[in-house]
Amino acid sequence: MASALFTPSTSSTAFSCTPVLIGDHLMCSICLELFEDPVTTPCGHTFCKGCLERNMALNDLVCPLCKAHLRSKPEVNIILRELIQELKIAQSKRDDHLIGGDPGEVVCDVCTGSKLQALKSCLVCLTSYCETHLEPHYQARRLKGHRLVAPVEDLDGRACLTHGRPLELYSREDERCVCALCLEEGQEVVSTETEWEKKKAELEETIAEIRQKVDERKRKLKEINESVENCKARLDRERRDIQAAFGAVLATVLEAQEDALRPLEERQESLGREGDRLCLELQGDVNKLGEAVSKMEDIANIEDHILFLQTFPSLSGLTGGRDWTAVSVDTSLSFGTLRSVCSALTERTQQELEKLTSVELERIQKFEVAVTLDTDTANPQLVVSADGREVRHGASARERPDDPGRFDLFASVLAVNRLSFGRSYWEVEVGDKTGWDLGVASEDANRKGKLALNPANGYWAIVLYNEDQYGALEDPPTLLHPRDKPRKVGVFVDYEEGLVSFYDVEAGAHLYSYTGCGFTRSLYPYFSPHLLLNEKNGGPLTISPVKHR
Repeated sequence: MASALFTPSTSSTAFSCTPVLIGDHLMCSICLELFEDPVTTPCGHTFCKGCLERNMALNDLVCPLCKAHLRSKPEVNIILRELIQELKIAQSKRDDHLIGGDPGEVVCDVCTGSKLQALKSCLVCLTSYCETHLEPHYQARRLKGHRLVAPVEDLDGRACLTHGRPLELYSREDERCVCALCLEEGQEVVSTETEWEKKKAELEETIAEIRQKVDERKRKLKEINESVENCKARLDRERRDIQAAFGAVLATVLEAQEDALRPLEERQESLGREGDRLCLELQGDVNKLGEAVSKMEDIANIEDHILFLQTFPSLSGLTGGRDWTAVSVDTSLSFGTLRSVCSALTERTQQELEKLTSVELERIQKFEVAVTLDTDTANPQLVVSADGREVRHGASARERPDDPGRFDLFASVLAVNRLSFGRSYWEVEVGDKTGWDLGVASEDANRKGKLALNPANGYWAIVLYNEDQYGALEDPPTLLHPRDKPRKVGVFVDYEEGLVSFYDVEAGAHLYSYTGCGFTRSLYPYFSPHLLLNEKNGGPLTISPVKHR
């Protein structure tokens, strides 16, 4: 690489492209590389400082070339060292512009030997130029009007291959670029620059429209995000309310227990007081009557009949006292009903039924059927894959034979699978699409004109519309609110039971079910990718193999 070093002359334009090769004169004769810290001996020879020191260590202080005696080790030649550094920088910059073979690199058509990268391509000269060879297009007056563009790899595509001339004109009738010799009599043409300006203006208008749509979608995205955040806030509030409610239920249980036990405790306490009072009073009467009996016995034992008669009147006050015959203790336990307490406790019956969906999916996936689309029923604007597993809306209608079973207005298609008994299950990738229909259709369902897709007309389906609105096509339609945006939808049909169910496979969630349908005709899987209204809805509906849970 050393011999390739050069420096361009800048003193004259005439010599601006003439390289001066000096690499051969800047090589050390010992290591044969560019000088590294060059030193020059008194005899005029130059070496790398390290190379000379290693040589003198072996051969004393002598010049390696002429063997002249050296009195001391020479110092580094500062000017020569700086010159070499500048040459290395220049070489690095030059190497950066050399073609390295990377895809998309365009070579200068004028360079000989080592090719440099093209800086511009001229659509008049049909040639690509590097920075050096492009200079005349900036200086020569006759070349300043040439159209310079970013480097073009295939300049043949910018030329008329018939006449070898530049494509300077545009035929609006043929919608293609032509050269001056391609013109036919009466053919309307304009310059490519004129048509470029016209179409560029149209493109800018289209870009502005798309940007407006992007802004609208960003606003809608912000609106959705705010709606989601508000919904999340409501969910958080509801979560706190539920936690507070269950906390209150637990507190109510404890409070109800206390309320139910309190009358018993109070009654027990009052009963004890009443019993103690009556027992104390009765004991007093017993004691008094005992004393009376003792006195009476003493009188009864008097033998002196005069004394007995004189003493007997004093017994009249000893036989009195309270009549205890009707006295009793109130032992009734009538405290009222406990129904209010029981009613409060019955609210704790909420069960986690949603978890059963995973069990349900695991069961019905065993009834997988290999669904294949029927091109004879596909709307002409639909594109069905060769294997019949994918359908999308095309940019234009396709030539297809008129078939009485073909959808003519709705962008819909049926499958070839005939469902007339048993159970069937399949899954459809809907991805990020903003609109689709999925379900089943009766074999006698109308497929012509504007259709009312509901069970009364032989359609049992769900729909996504307006990017994030889901519904079941009942009459009237039923809005659905899936927890997440479904990307893969499972469809299950139980013909005998009259059941059509839809599931968000990835979330393991149930979306909707048609029940009690009472099928009397065969069914066919039904699909509609909807119209190609935007890029998001350009994706296909893909029948995917079932990944069993």
